Amino acid sequence: MEKTVHSFEIINENIIIKRIDKSLLTYGEIRIPNYLRDFFHFHEMEKHDRWDIEITYHHSLYYGVLYLDDYKRLRGKLRWGKELTRELRNTASKYIYESYGYDIREENAPLLRLEKVDRLTFRADVIFPEEVEKDAKEYMLHEDKFIYGVKARYELDPDVRLKVLKIHGVSCGICGFNFEHIYGDVAKGYIQIHQIGSEGKSLEELDLEKDFIPVCDNCHGILHRSKEVDLSVKELQQIIKIQSELHKLDK
Repeated sequence: MEKTVHSFEIINENIIIKRIDKSLLTYGEIRIPNYLRDFFHFHEMEKHDRWDIEITYHHSLYYGVLYLDDYKRLRGKLRWGKELTRELRNTASKYIYESYGYDIREENAPLLRLEKVDRLTFRADVIFPEEVEKDAKEYMLHEDKFIYGVKARYELDPDVRLKVLKIHGVSCGICGFNFEHIYGDVAKGYIQIHQIGSEGKSLEELDLEKDFIPVCDNCHGILHRSKEVDLSVKELQQIIKIQSELHKLDK
């Protein structure tokens, strides 16, 4: 499913992962390597084209541009404005700059997840590999943990968590809740994952894209609330939608 090339990972035809580095946080741009030309549709560009794009990050809309600075070689950049650069710098700097006194390790560098909605529209997330591993370990020590059975092995596996978040992002796939957006730095990178059915299968038999979904604590608790009631992700999504419509009518 994943293809790792240098500082990028190609998850699928619509999702790439870029390891955040000092250059990205300083200049607010990404040099697009040759193997990502098709992802950004560079072959469709004319010589002096500059495509204005939209990037959604934490429910806020930011603007950027795609352009070729070497038309003959089809080499170009993705650049965004200072507002998004500031947001990314605020959330990722301590993992990148030595001045924060943090133990800098390449494997702990935050990851920029970029999902292409269409040629000019993108959704961005930041994933924190170290926090993913910490959350899994902390949850196993928590006295009030509610996850049980064979699924827990995969839902609490830090490697599985990280791979699922690269595919699906860090917002709840059921209700859309994003912890960092609401709680700020204290909730940076926090989210759980839920295994959708396929109980009893080995990890090799599971599809990380189809069989797992990121979930907030509330939705996860409801999904796992009862062993007798098998509530599916789609059913819970429908319940939330119905309740939302009913609340609108009450007003």
